[in-house]
Amino acid sequence: MPAATAGTWLTADSAHRFCQQHQGVDLYLRKLKTGNWQATVRNRAGDRFSESFPRKTQARAWAVELETQFARGTLRDPRAGEISFSEWHDRWWNTRVVEPHTLRGDASSIKNHVLPHWADWEMRAITRMDIQSWIRALMDKGAGTSAIKRAYNLVSSIMRAAVDDDVLAVSPCRSIDLPAIAVKPPQWFTIDQAQSILDELPAPWRTMCLLGFYTGLRWGELSGLHGHRIDRRRSRLFVVEVNTKSGIKGYPKSSKSRREVPLPAHAMEALERHIHGLERDALIFATVTKGRAGRRLDDGNWRRQIWWPAINDAFYFDADGEQRPVPHYPPHSMRHTCASWLVQKGVSLYEVQHLLGHESFQTTQRYAHLQPDAHKAVLGAWERLDTPLTIAS
Repeated sequence: MPAATAGTWLTADSAHRFCQQHQGVDLYLRKLKTGNWQATVRNRAGDRFSESFPRKTQARAWAVELETQFARGTLRDPRAGEISFSEWHDRWWNTRVVEPHTLRGDASSIKNHVLPHWADWEMRAITRMDIQSWIRALMDKGAGTSAIKRAYNLVSSIMRAAVDDDVLAVSPCRSIDLPAIAVKPPQWFTIDQAQSILDELPAPWRTMCLLGFYTGLRWGELSGLHGHRIDRRRSRLFVVEVNTKSGIKGYPKSSKSRREVPLPAHAMEALERHIHGLERDALIFATVTKGRAGRRLDDGNWRRQIWWPAINDAFYFDADGEQRPVPHYPPHSMRHTCASWLVQKGVSLYEVQHLLGHESFQTTQRYAHLQPDAHKAVLGAWERLDTPLTIAS
């Protein structure tokens, strides 16, 4: 194949032997004073793209690849990556479709951890190593593990959108090491502790917490429960509406969160007494203050005025007969308690996952150590040792 004449445009016709994918695209090769070869490609709109290479064959190969992408309509404009991170963030942010409370949390994370570092960077200049260095810097500053993970996930989403819109060829957010999140064992109450809490609660809230212990509903699901979601004949309730900071949301946390939950007979009887006289579509658990009755519950107020006073006044007797205060656990521990009791009674983890509406089975596996036969095989092996180890008494 004859070499291109330096400083001469190779038109579609003259470039045919150079590349079959020529369709209306001009190629230009020329040798620079530095000894490098510069390849320039001009598309149908007249836009020019240039790169320099040490060898002529490299320049030609780059030009051929670019020409092919033009012909296929798959070319990403190399100049698109010159946009700053803050500019691209603004475009990305204005197109997001998420819940209001998620938006508020994300805005805080971006303000505190993302934009202070990345705002002035060109998108194309950010490398995988730069992302990893940023993660390390956040750790050195003492940012919490959850905060780091949230900030990284946001940056990763921003970069993914840049790839989808052909601003970047690849995302720098790949193979990034994040600090491990320590998974705390679930905090749950014993039967005696739970009974003590129920006894200390004001009467209007005992039924609500009874359901919390026997259904494992999240607080927002409990306080968003409506009368028409109760199936009295089958002793079931349906999780649909959820109470959030922004109001009642007509759908739960995830697809698996919309579910049917069975109720034991005595819990159903308590619920029927509670909803007697309520309108069918009314909230089952609402404010009871005179002049403000029937309003949607506020999580913070309910904890401060109802839950924590009951916890502070609740005591139980331990195995030695000593009176002790009930553990200072939050309302969400009713959900952990429900799961823990069921697992200890032999209910499978898959059944518990469905009952609680966990999206991931890994979430439910936190309760695996409570299964009655969790260590049966191990203990059985020790018992089968021919000569067990002993120590002098």
